[in-house]
Amino acid sequence: MEVSARFPHMMKAEILSGLPKKFRRNFLDRCTVQVYEKPTHILVQGEHSPGMWLIADGSVEVLYLGEDGQQTFFARAPAGSIVGETEAITDQQCAATVEAMANSTLLFCPKSLLLEMLTSMDFVKNMVKVFHGHLLQLNYFKLVDRHSPVDHRLCAYLLMFSERNNKIFDSQSYLAGVVGCSRQTINKELGVLRDNNWISIKKGIIEILDREKLESFLNVNPLASPPDVNVTSSN
Repeated sequence: MEVSARFPHMMKAEILSGLPKKFRRNFLDRCTVQVYEKPTHILVQGEHSPGMWLIADGSVEVLYLGEDGQQTFFARAPAGSIVGETEAITDQQCAATVEAMANSTLLFCPKSLLLEMLTSMDFVKNMVKVFHGHLLQLNYFKLVDRHSPVDHRLCAYLLMFSERNNKIFDSQSYLAGVVGCSRQTINKELGVLRDNNWISIKKGIIEILDREKLESFLNVNPLASPPDVNVTSSN
């Protein structure tokens, strides 16, 4: 089965927005399907990128290793997102490590195909638009991490992690590391959200019950208002 038929939702990925169906189908069908059953580094900080990955299912995490050896969470990219394109085009070393999460499916576009696609100005515009979306998200979370209280930071990350699926499978210890607080604090704040009936917690799985309430709570603090960044289009 052709890749475009196997993953029809990828025809609406933002990187392909507005392009002719034949162009989109041809591009996807020339990509290679890669399935990751366990967390796997697909790009390593300091090394070169062999091409671009499109997330068809699941997600990837962007991680930065500081000079002190500390690994910092930067972002989680959901289905429809792309990674590796900037370094592949510019021949620069990867600015961060990208890890495919367990049970994720990615479509790999080799550098040769990527460069061929750059002959389309609409494809280039879409790529720059996606890059702009990345900047908005990075700037947003930088503000949240620096200036927002723990409860707002937690809500912001819960919304990001549940962008494509209302269920979050990350442990409380993991959330504590991302939010930047103790596990006990995360447990306490999750309890408040649960008591408000905004989330439920069953067998370690967090489910978003009222996304609008979480977003409204963040909107009380302008710094914590999430950016309007989409990875799929309606075309």
